Amino acid sequence: MRRHHVALTLLLVFSVPSSIGAQSAHGRSYELRGGWWFTGTGFQRRQVYVVDDTFAARRPAVVDSVVDLGDQYLVPPFADAHTHLLTDPSSADSESARLLRDGIFYVLSLTGSAAGRLAAASRVNRPTSVDVGYADALTSTRGHPTLSAEVTANHIPWDSLQQYWPTLLRSTKAEGDVYFTIDSAADLERKWPRLRANRPDLVKIYLLDSERFAELSRDTTSIGARGLDPALVPAIVARAHRAGLRVAAHVETAADVRIALAGRVDIIAHLPGLAPRAGENPARYVLTDADAKQMRRQNAVLVTTAWLAARLAAPKPWLSGAAAAADTAQLRRAQEIQRASLGALRRAGVTIAVGSDLFENSVTDALYLYRIGALDAATVVRTLGTATARVVFPNRRIGRLTPGYEASVIGLACNPLARMECLRDVSFRMKQGALLSSSP
Repeated sequence: MRRHHVALTLLLVFSVPSSIGAQSAHGRSYELRGGWWFTGTGFQRRQVYVVDDTFAARRPAVVDSVVDLGDQYLVPPFADAHTHLLTDPSSADSESARLLRDGIFYVLSLTGSAAGRLAAASRVNRPTSVDVGYADALTSTRGHPTLSAEVTANHIPWDSLQQYWPTLLRSTKAEGDVYFTIDSAADLERKWPRLRANRPDLVKIYLLDSERFAELSRDTTSIGARGLDPALVPAIVARAHRAGLRVAAHVETAADVRIALAGRVDIIAHLPGLAPRAGENPARYVLTDADAKQMRRQNAVLVTTAWLAARLAAPKPWLSGAAAAADTAQLRRAQEIQRASLGALRRAGVTIAVGSDLFENSVTDALYLYRIGALDAATVVRTLGTATARVVFPNRRIGRLTPGYEASVIGLACNPLARMECLRDVSFRMKQGALLSSSP
């Protein structure tokens, strides 16, 4: 009933299209009446005003429109700091609408087609769409993520990889668009101008089992089993920083994290230990108190994508026999590692953000962290709406329902501190002072 009350109120005040649309905020002022507003630890009643695209401390001389929020629970819009979305103009509109529907206004797209994102540029970063920052990716020859990039570029069915493997081993069709191969300092020097021409917002480097890089490099028949030469990381990061670009690092192990930190990266793009094998020493993945303190000293942030542990351990119906069954033991191992690492990070005061990577969105990641006991309810809301937004766009005044900040807010139909699944029940959206349709 509350949802219908708010929708009816909006219909009485505005004519809102049935697809994602907005009532322009330019030169308009609003009174957002009622609702329960998130304080960071709980909810309280407030009288909130919007002037143009900003929350205002006082009632303006003229209020153009009043929006009655009833008993909605108002929180900062969510963010997702690890996606691979919005790099294809044919799907950008639907992806943006889906994200807005779920209350996600800000995302990082950490690897995708540079040509695709330039073609999709008019569909994003507007008050009526999702705001996105894009990364260009650096890896070694035949390193991750070249397999998926070349499969896509060569239009090869995933169930025919063996047949096309010789072609994939030689193919570089996606080089310079989805990824850059950097095997030496000379490669970095030669290819950097092309990367800059792509106009990325940040750089992503790939580190996979870096402690075994020399061994993995001797294998010339695999694709995607390694990342960059660790020795190149400091030079890559230094060059990116000179260009004003942050650097995110894909990591698999604790050693990868330490190499990334030694190279002064800004964002650790995964929490290690998503699928530890039976018999493996957990120390290969667990981040220690010393690691966490180093991250805090360098102001590096970590994007969890922790929910992928459940995805990787889930049943696999496309396989047969024991291989198709859920691997609950693997999931238990992963969650023990995740709790230990997240405990160290929180003790050190490291900024933790959430991200989905593939298949889901950051709300799934946040709910997973709550279910495994890594974050309490209020911290989940702050992480989704404040910490992650600031990781995505560190130079914008977003993530707080405070005068002087961008007037962006979402309403939930029920109290997420009482029931976390309420985070999935978004029924009101305002972005930069523009009222978005509640029925995308």
